[in-house]
Amino acid sequence: MKKLKYNKKIFIKALVYILELLAVSLFVYLIFLPFYPELKYRAVYNQAEKAEESKEIEKVEEKTSEAIKGLPESDYAVSPNRLIITKIGVNAPIVQTDNEAYGLAMGAWLMPDGSTPDKGGKTIITGHRFKYLPPSNLTFYLFHKLEVGDIVSVVWKESKYFYRIKEVKVVDNNDFSIMEPSNKSLLTMFTCHPIYSTEKRLVIVSELIKKK
Repeated sequence: MKKLKYNKKIFIKALVYILELLAVSLFVYLIFLPFYPELKYRAVYNQAEKAEESKEIEKVEEKTSEAIKGLPESDYAVSPNRLIITKIGVNAPIVQTDNEAYGLAMGAWLMPDGSTPDKGGKTIITGHRFKYLPPSNLTFYLFHKLEVGDIVSVVWKESKYFYRIKEVKVVDNNDFSIMEPSNKSLLTMFTCHPIYSTEKRLVIVSELIKKK
């Protein structure tokens, strides 16, 4: 009987210790997680030549093809069209819908006010800055790392469109000038700014440089 009680006490102590360890691990995990994408980005792009890869069309083409090959069929069920930004780990389905909430929940929302890559003009895409625990290929968490000269890829109806960033700017969230149509083949993307706030918009304007 005494041995049974002794074993029970040991079991309870071990269980309490495990639960405490799990609680501490969860706390550290939640604290560290938001910084993980930033740390990963620095690890990958800690050298100048690495950062320059995002500006080289050949490198971006290669990485875009690799990103497409690795997609499961379930991703294509959402949309066969993709927005791929290799520099910041974005590989999201482009969702065509009039329902903003649905479009943003499923990936990158193609705004009905704009055009599409195959028609020319201004294609307008927006996405959540932070929705899922990072890292997530569906959100624009590291959008602030994009620079003029970087190349963004769009897979649209089995064709690949490559756009070079020509402007990065922050505007008020009620500034609708970015929706204005254009005769040029442009890709305008935007998301909330700063992270965890809807006060402003971080806008990336790119111009088509190649179709494949």
